[in-house]
Amino acid sequence: MTDSNSLSRRRFLQATGGAASAAAIAGCTGNPDDSGTDNETDTGTDTTEGGEETEVGPNYLQLINSTMTTLDPIKSTDTASGRVVQQLFDGLTNYPNGEVQATNLLASGYELSDDFTTYTFSLKEGVEYHDGTEVTAQDFIYSCERLAASSNSRRAYFILDSMGVIHETETVTQDGEEVEQYASGTLDINAPDDYTIEINLEKPFASTIPMLAYSSFAVIPEGIVGDIEGYDGEMEHSEFATSNPIGCGPFSLNRWETKTEAIVDRYDNYHGTVADLDGVRWQIIEDADAQFNYASNKNADAFAIPTAKYDPNKLTVEGTDDLGRDYGTYALDNGSTLDYTGVATINSFYIAFNQMNVDEPAVRQAVALALNQQTAVDQVFKGRGSTAYHFTPPNIYPGGANEYRSHAESEYPYGYNESNLEEARSVMEEAGYGPNNRYEVTFTTYQSPSWQQIGQILRDQLTSAHIDMTLEEAPFSTLLQRGRNGNLEMYSLGWVMDWPAPDNFLQNLVPELTITSQEGGAQGAYVDWQGTDAAERANEAWDTITSNPEPTDEAESIRNEAYVTMEEANWDDVVLLPVYHRIDQLFNYDWVDMPRFGGGGFSRMMLNNVSVGDRS
Repeated sequence: MTDSNSLSRRRFLQATGGAASAAAIAGCTGNPDDSGTDNETDTGTDTTEGGEETEVGPNYLQLINSTMTTLDPIKSTDTASGRVVQQLFDGLTNYPNGEVQATNLLASGYELSDDFTTYTFSLKEGVEYHDGTEVTAQDFIYSCERLAASSNSRRAYFILDSMGVIHETETVTQDGEEVEQYASGTLDINAPDDYTIEINLEKPFASTIPMLAYSSFAVIPEGIVGDIEGYDGEMEHSEFATSNPIGCGPFSLNRWETKTEAIVDRYDNYHGTVADLDGVRWQIIEDADAQFNYASNKNADAFAIPTAKYDPNKLTVEGTDDLGRDYGTYALDNGSTLDYTGVATINSFYIAFNQMNVDEPAVRQAVALALNQQTAVDQVFKGRGSTAYHFTPPNIYPGGANEYRSHAESEYPYGYNESNLEEARSVMEEAGYGPNNRYEVTFTTYQSPSWQQIGQILRDQLTSAHIDMTLEEAPFSTLLQRGRNGNLEMYSLGWVMDWPAPDNFLQNLVPELTITSQEGGAQGAYVDWQGTDAAERANEAWDTITSNPEPTDEAESIRNEAYVTMEEANWDDVVLLPVYHRIDQLFNYDWVDMPRFGGGGFSRMMLNNVSVGDRS
């Protein structure tokens, strides 16, 4: 068995590609449409090239998606794939309508041991997969074993390390070096009978129930894919992941044609609410302008509006519900009045610095002093977010949004909602820089007009502070690879939640995990944060967090204090500069009836509670 942090983070890296920027991992994000909602893209897709579109009936919900990579829930890390995976598969728990309070789904209930390490779940009986077979506890064990052991898994660290299910490891040789890896078949998950599941953890983990709601823990039929020891598989992985994904969700796959469309059909034997829709069709369109034109022509029933096409003056917010979700209308140029939902989802978008490449603290501080987060939100992102001063988003910050703002207003050292160029220049001059000794730095953004605009503002401002900034754009996957290898100076990324707790964000700012020279590259943010008093404080705070994992008020209080310590340590060294927390907006024509989505985002919403009426 192991609780090794290095093993944990190595698995984390393998599962997600490395990351700590909101841009790629379960949380890592960077979307060409500025919103950065996509997790890391898996570049190896098994799908075929695009083809002709499929005609579907009027009772299909019409949506837009970007390029998908897989329909295997343990391999899916990008939001585009996740939108469809969410409709095909169910797990023990779920975020209803994308809200962040997990509730039972396949589980009818559970018990927790007095030491908080054993969860005993009761399964609903009579639940059927899309192939007509029944869901059993043994299927869950098989599904978890795939998550831990399959070469197709991108989320092994979820079960082995974050949740910490008891397991054994073995020593293997990779590239001439001995490394520890999971020993297949050793997960301590048991099935006393067909409808009872017992999960044993190495130590308590307060976010177990929310984590089980993540689609990586979806249940599939035992032995359906032979990509782990002991199973030959009923089909090849490529078939399961692209054309025949058997789950027990409210919809089953009709068709997926890469670069063209994905279609799912209602599953009439669903164990929950059977959909009113006949199905859902996603048109796959990459270009943001093309997406908007497609929606404006009433080809999509519900959609986002790219920042470049969004006019805040056309939005009317009529109210805010008890979960903090804004609702109202939006006047589209085609004469339609759209229904509107705006939700402060759990995300953070930021500028990061590799401390080894931008080794002058004054430079990082000067950028923080120059940045006016309020200007970024209002002028660049057109009010579609809130200013960020912590990496932890307001809705999961210790003490809530009010405490988030209070702490930032009173303690943030670089100016709350203001730009202080005089002080930025003073900081640089105290460090020995001036008109004849200027500092050169390159700011790399993923392909986003908004982040380039922020870069242009900072570049112009910092000229007076003796900093010459060069701007460059890189494809998202290229930026990530360069980050892992330590080949970035200053860059933009974002993070969306895997589970709704501060540790899911702050795991990316554990200094010892941000070292890009370690095996596989950085396992947290690509910032090489080391050798400073603030870095040591952050490491000690993380040790406190991981030493107090119990789901109790006392342990939560200890963790909360340590979370704030990590945020303040980051303020001192400015390895990660928060910019804004995005508000997710969804617009739909009035013939669509759907619940409002929650803080987990629309991509986590199951669509069996949506209906469409007459589009004429």
